[in-house]
Amino acid sequence: MMETAPLKLLPPEPGDEGTQRCRLGPAALSFLGAPLGAPLRISLPGGSCLCTAWPRADLADGYLQVDLASRTAGVAVAALRGLTLSLGRLQLLPRCRLKKATVNVVLRSSALRKSMPRAVLQETIRDLLRNVYVSHHYVVTLAPNLETPVVHIEMLSVDPLTEEAGLITPQTSIKIKEVVTLERYRHLSEDTGKISVAGLDDVGRTLKEMIDLPLRFPKTFKKLGLSVPNGVLLIGPPGVGKTLMVKAVAKEVGAYLLCISGPALYGSRPGESEENLQRVFEKGREMSHEGPTILFIDEIDSLCPKRGSSNNAPEDRIVAQLLTLLDGVGSEGKMVLMAATNRPDALDPALRRAGRFDREVIIGTPTLMQRRSILQLLTFSMPISTEVDLIKLAEITTGYVGADLTALCREAAMQAMFHSSLDSTEMVINMASFQEAFKKIQPSSFRSVIGLKECKPVTWEQIGGLEDVKLKLKQVFRQARASTPAIIFLDEIDCILGSRSHHKTGYGVSERVLSVLLNELDGIGLKVIERRGNKLQLEGQCQELSDEERQLEFQETLNKDFMVVAATNRPDMLDDALLRPGRLDRVIYIPPPDLKGRLSILKICTEKIPLDSDVSLQDLAVLTDLFSGADVENLCKEAALLALQENGLEATTVKHEHFVKSLRTVKPSLSTKDLEFYEKFYNQELTS
Repeated sequence: MMETAPLKLLPPEPGDEGTQRCRLGPAALSFLGAPLGAPLRISLPGGSCLCTAWPRADLADGYLQVDLASRTAGVAVAALRGLTLSLGRLQLLPRCRLKKATVNVVLRSSALRKSMPRAVLQETIRDLLRNVYVSHHYVVTLAPNLETPVVHIEMLSVDPLTEEAGLITPQTSIKIKEVVTLERYRHLSEDTGKISVAGLDDVGRTLKEMIDLPLRFPKTFKKLGLSVPNGVLLIGPPGVGKTLMVKAVAKEVGAYLLCISGPALYGSRPGESEENLQRVFEKGREMSHEGPTILFIDEIDSLCPKRGSSNNAPEDRIVAQLLTLLDGVGSEGKMVLMAATNRPDALDPALRRAGRFDREVIIGTPTLMQRRSILQLLTFSMPISTEVDLIKLAEITTGYVGADLTALCREAAMQAMFHSSLDSTEMVINMASFQEAFKKIQPSSFRSVIGLKECKPVTWEQIGGLEDVKLKLKQVFRQARASTPAIIFLDEIDCILGSRSHHKTGYGVSERVLSVLLNELDGIGLKVIERRGNKLQLEGQCQELSDEERQLEFQETLNKDFMVVAATNRPDMLDDALLRPGRLDRVIYIPPPDLKGRLSILKICTEKIPLDSDVSLQDLAVLTDLFSGADVENLCKEAALLALQENGLEATTVKHEHFVKSLRTVKPSLSTKDLEFYEKFYNQELTS
């Protein structure tokens, strides 16, 4: 049938370029009932176009030639080659004359924009749009012409507002809202999709207020006496989304984003780096005269380190040049400077004074709720099994930033692919895939930490005896997990700090370290790093959340920074100020194992040792009075080695006599005097 016969799309005839004509065969024109010059809307991949109906010169059916002078911005001409369309994609529209139209004009270059008077441009636009069918948000593209500097005309609004098409006549009033260059238009038009950023809603709102409001209402800010921020500095660890956040905000406010990297500005010859920096600022000022512009310097710490070193003369010149350029950014344009760094202490202090980068937005590692939001975004299009609990994943990914979570999900998908058929169409990512991914993807915020030591997990069952102590420790660590995402453990703390009372003369290293730790414990020396997320919310503000979400939200907002746990076998060497309330205020004494405890430790240590039937662990527990857990473990190892030596490495069992002989060489590391000292010190702490 005629309505289902496909029409092959061909390029327009040379004489039809810029005329908005559509060439059809007589059968198609008859089916549409389109008179000569009637407006048509053609639905195309990515959008639609408006044209006028005209017959083909050869009167051949089955072909369609369209001039895409008036189309939506999403139509790509290159993607239409060889396309076939059904006749149902062509729609005959009623004729309508427009009274008013508001447009944006796109010129080839900024030089033409400056040289062309507004009145001349107004008349040029009227001539170019005469007898052209347009619609709301359509773009009129003009054929390349040396006589006409106009490249595109964007229709912002039409009157009367119609979804069909309107004809611009000599009586139509045309108002030009903005005149921009082709470079700015292409930059704002490309990648029209929204940039998704999860877990940074508050940061995005803050940045938008800093950037959008002053640019939109400069007179209001001036009347209120408010200062417009010249520069905004984003501070946060690598991978939290600083650069992505800037791109998302720039797209949302419709600003031209000029993004450069600090190391990319360095040149090989003297003075080249300063010239590159000047050119960037000149281009930013030029674009700011057309509309809102954001000049973003990524990794600014590599460009502007602290001055003062005799070996950093080139870097010092770059810092001085940047400071001069920052002071020269006035209010004549609409340019906002933004920069990002993960090393704020490495920046020259002069950059962070008022009038330069005077606003700072700190992005910390994601909170529990934000990690869940990020995981929801990352796994939205992934075939996730129903057994995967994103809340549980968020709870065990403490310290993971957005980049880490992205790598984790990618690695989980790779693990799922490895464990299934490569050509399987029903591949599902389950919890086991994420557990395998956890072995390879570590949180980047925990890397490069001085003194960080990885500890193998030890269960409570592996610690024999000490039931009262284990109960107390369980309570301490349960409190730590409930109130913090991290625990700092200082082993052999007496070696690090010591007591000031033992050093009467001088002010040594241990005293300085002690002062720093005391300040850190009190929160004085701790740098204030703003965590992402809302502040403590009242119960009434969370009524719209479910019970589970409200519990997670309050768990996140009520937490502390961290808990400090320390261990020592020389408590008398510690300074009294360290043990006062508010610091290391909970003292737990771990005594040597009693008879029951030693029996439990012996069972654990001999679990993998083949014991002879004459071995009595109960008797050995009696004989190992004052033995610590390490002493008991050493005794079991010595007995096993003795059995190997006596039987020429062919021993099958360890006998009771081997343990008795080992007791002659393995002695307890504790004495009655030591126990009296520890118990006396512990009792003093309890009564003080």
